[in-house]
Amino acid sequence: MLRDEVKRIWPELEWIEDENLRSKTTDCWERAFEYSPLTPSDLERIPFTLKVPDCPVSFMAHKRAVVHVARDAARTVESFFNEALPVDMDVLIAGAILADVGKLLEYEDDGEGGSRQSPRGNRSRWSAVCPTRSATSSPPTRARATWWPAPPRRGSSTTPTS
Repeated sequence: MLRDEVKRIWPELEWIEDENLRSKTTDCWERAFEYSPLTPSDLERIPFTLKVPDCPVSFMAHKRAVVHVARDAARTVESFFNEALPVDMDVLIAGAILADVGKLLEYEDDGEGGSRQSPRGNRSRWSAVCPTRSATSSPPTRARATWWPAPPRRGSSTTPTS
């Protein structure tokens, strides 16, 4: 089941105490996989960036490290400022987990054990996550992911139009 795979690659989801936020964060990744030609296992082998030739760090290793660094930084802020600058750890962790979910629409398997930028990867990050927005529009003040009506079949490179 896809949801179980999302939980497997993201054990940090359990750090989110608010069950509703944890569920919505999981839902977002699950939904992104429905639109992506990639699988959860692919994210454990593809590089976190296509800009570094032969990048030895996987997408998931990088993403999980980002979540850990964000949590550790928030703990440091709390230790210095206490209640003067409270940190909503649930929101911080969910945000760190969701930060690159749009890359699932930007990458595809290259058929040779690697990955490449998909046709959708040429769009701006905001239009990848919010495909109803144009590639030149500014990100919304409050991000809200919107998805097209039905996910394309796995392996399809069909890009919806808005």
